[in-house]
Amino acid sequence: MRKEVEELIDAVLDEADCIDDLIDAVREQREAMRRRDTEAVNALMDEMRNLSFEAQSQEKLRNDIACRLAKKFSCEANASSLASVMDDDEKEEFNGAVDRLTQSVFVLKSEMMILTGLIDQHEQYTSMLLSEFRRLNGDIISQSGSANFRG
Repeated sequence: MRKEVEELIDAVLDEADCIDDLIDAVREQREAMRRRDTEAVNALMDEMRNLSFEAQSQEKLRNDIACRLAKKFSCEANASSLASVMDDDEKEEFNGAVDRLTQSVFVLKSEMMILTGLIDQHEQYTSMLLSEFRRLNGDIISQSGSANFRG
C-alpha cells in the first residue's frame, strides 16, 4: 500500500475514533443529567468541548491529506474520486474507513438530537416552574397585606 494512501486511511480512522469518543461523552452526559449530577455534567461539557476541538483538528488534517492526494492523482478531494484512483486493496481499506467515519457522524448527529431534545424539555419545564413560582409568590405577597404594585 502506498504511504500517502495509508496516511489518508489513518487520518479517516483517527477522526472516526475521535467522533466515537465524543459520542461516548454525549451519552455519559445524558446519563449524568438523568442522575442530576451537575458536577459530572459540567465536567463532561468540558470534555466534549475538548473532543470537539480535537475532531475539528482531525477533520482539517484529513482534508489536507485528501487535497494533497487529489492534487497528486489529478482528481477531486472527495471519497469516491480518491477511491477511483486507488489499487483494489487500498480502495477496500479506504472505503471501510470512510464507511466507519460516516456511521460515526450519523450516530453523533442522532445523539446530539436526543440531547438537544432533553435540553429543550428541561428549559420548558424550568420556565413553567418559574412562572408558577412567580404566580404563587405574587399571591402570597398580595394576601399578606402588602401593597401589590403589579399592573
